[in-house]
Amino acid sequence: MPRHTTDTITASDSTATALAPWDLSCTIEQSPFADNREWHGPKGTLPYMDGIRPAPRTTLPGADSGVMTLFISLFLILALSFRHYPTVIKSFAKDLWDIRNRAGFETHTVSDTRLQISLVLLTCCCEGILLFSTSNILSPLPFPVFTSIIAFIGIAIAYYCLQLMTYSIVGYAFSNRIVTRQWLKGFNASQMLLGFTLVIPAILSVFNPGAAIPALTISVFLYLIARIIFISKGFRLFYDKFDSLLYFILYLCTLEIIPLILAYKSLTFANFI
Repeated sequence: MPRHTTDTITASDSTATALAPWDLSCTIEQSPFADNREWHGPKGTLPYMDGIRPAPRTTLPGADSGVMTLFISLFLILALSFRHYPTVIKSFAKDLWDIRNRAGFETHTVSDTRLQISLVLLTCCCEGILLFSTSNILSPLPFPVFTSIIAFIGIAIAYYCLQLMTYSIVGYAFSNRIVTRQWLKGFNASQMLLGFTLVIPAILSVFNPGAAIPALTISVFLYLIARIIFISKGFRLFYDKFDSLLYFILYLCTLEIIPLILAYKSLTFANFI
C-alpha cells in the first residue's frame, strides 16, 4: 500500500516573514477621508485600515428599462412603415428644394400621414434625448432618467408645434395659401430628415456617455444644416426684389434666432440646463 506522506509548502524569501496588518496600513495623511482615520486594534490606536468608503455606481441612461422601452417603441413604429421609406424620402428631398406648385398632382394617404407623424415623433424623441445628455453633462438632474427624458421630449414636441403654428400664421399673413403650404412642407421635410440623422448620436449619448460630447457636437452641426436648408427655401419662396431683404432679416431674428434664445433661457431658468 502506498505510504502517506505529508507535503509542506515553503514560502519564498519575499513572503517568508509575515507582516502584521498594521504594518501594511497607510498613514493618517494618506487617508481618503477625514473621519474614521484611526482603527482601534490589539496594539492600540492604529492608522486607517478600512480602505476607501464605497460609493454607489452611477446608473447609465441606457440601462433604464423605461428608456429601453422608449427605443423599442420607436423602432416598432418605424418598422411598420418601412416599405414606404424610399418613396417618402424622395418626396422629402423634393419638398426641401422644389418651389414649384405641385399641389394639383399630390395625393396623401393615411399611411403617408402616419409615417410623417412617426418621423416627427422620432425627431422630437432624438432631440429630447440629446437635450437630456447635454443637461446631464452640465449638471446632473435630481430626477429619474426616464422622467427627465420624457420631460425633454415633451419640450421638443411643444417647440415643434409652436414653430409649425408660427410659420402657418406668418405664411397666411404675408403670402398666399400655396406658398405657405410649400413652406410648411419644407419645414416638415427638414425636421423629418433630421430625425434620421439624429438617431445614431442619440443612441451613442445614451448607451455610451463617454461619447456624449462628440455626439452632441455632431447633432448641433446636423441641426444647423437642416435649418440652413429650410431658411434657404424660405428665401427662395418669399424673396421679391431688394426691398424684401428687410422682411427676411426680420424673419430671421423673430422666428429663427429669438425662439432659440428664449428656449435656452427657459431651460436655464428651470434648472434643466
